[in-house]
Order: sequence, then C-alpha cells, then structure tokens
Amino acid sequence: MNFVVEMKKILQTERYFTAIGYVVGGFLGYIYFLMFPCTTGCALRSTPYATILFGLLLGGSVFQFIFERVIKNKKNVKNNH
Repeated sequence: MNFVVEMKKILQTERYFTAIGYVVGGFLGYIYFLMFPCTTGCALRSTPYATILFGLLLGGSVFQFIFERVIKNKKNVKNNH
C-alpha cells in the first residue's frame, strides 16, 4: 500500500513525469524505426538514433504539456476550493 502512495507522489512531480515521457518517447521511437524501416536515404528513419532522439524530444514535450495542463490544473482547482 505504501508503494502505491509513493508512486502517486512521484507521478505528481514534474521532473519524474517528464522523465517518464522521455523513456516512453525513446521506446516508441525505436519501435517506429523497427516497424517502418527506410534504407534509401530517409534522414529520420535511416538510423535508430535519429528516431530515438526524435521520440525522446516528442515524448518529453508531450508529457510536459500533459503535466502542465492536466495535473497542475487539478492541483490549482483543489487549492482554490
């Protein structure tokens, strides 16, 4: 039970939530590379490093946006009422 409470606290901090976004984005970038390979000079899909980097940036940005819009707004609504 204590583990669940600690995980909720971790997910409600901006740093860890964004870090999870980086990990998920990097993983999805690598999966994208495996699913849609390109061998004829595609800049983004020619190496796994490019797709992983793009996934990292996109995942971190999306999770940061979600944190700012959803989780911070929930905290502000709870504090105002």
